[in-house]
Amino acid sequence: MSGLRLVSNKFIPLTSWDHDFVVVNSRLVDDIPLPCLAAFDLLNPLDNSGHGWKATKGGGVIRNYGLDFTRTWGGGSTDFIASKDAISVLCAVKPNTYDAFSTFLDCRNVTAGSGSGFCIDFSPNDRAVRVQVVYPSGTGVSYRSPTFVENEWNILCITLSSASLRIENQHGDVVPNEFTSPINITRWAIPMLLGQGGSGGTCDGSVGFFSVYDGYMTPAQRKSAIAVGKEIMASRA
Repeated sequence: MSGLRLVSNKFIPLTSWDHDFVVVNSRLVDDIPLPCLAAFDLLNPLDNSGHGWKATKGGGVIRNYGLDFTRTWGGGSTDFIASKDAISVLCAVKPNTYDAFSTFLDCRNVTAGSGSGFCIDFSPNDRAVRVQVVYPSGTGVSYRSPTFVENEWNILCITLSSASLRIENQHGDVVPNEFTSPINITRWAIPMLLGQGGSGGTCDGSVGFFSVYDGYMTPAQRKSAIAVGKEIMASRA
């Protein structure tokens, strides 16, 4: 096996993804109760759920905690597309500057009449990490986590269906919403992008990991997943 060494079930960070890699055990898979559709630990380009998806770092800079993105170098991408009635998303994101928007994850299609997907971004106006969803009309609406702390990893667990969403972060903030009419938020038209927006949004920040699960997590499961995410990022410090 080249490109990755595994000692005591721990990742050994590398400075390049230009190697051969193998799928390894990930807490994003093993410690979350729902079936894992994709698990990008972002310490290598593979989906560690074993389903064969891959990430491309693009302009991302490899760090021991994941990928950094800048406005100059641009973002990365994955080839993962969700197509389920309900999904749950767990991720770790962090802006590095606070005077402009940063898009961390984006699978939105904003075409009028076929709008779908969502994105996770940082808004300097709201001073918050947000989830934006797209209605079939192509227009979007954003929901923000109330608590934001500079230089802190934002661990988000988001449960999504055509009828509702719940956003929870490491501070225990829960943002609920019931949609007045069904929206296409769990069946994406484009693969998930990293550190960039589908409509040209940029990022000055970091993505630690990104994983997607089949089904709608309960409140207790969300809290447990966030605890796992916090421990993962603490182990990479």
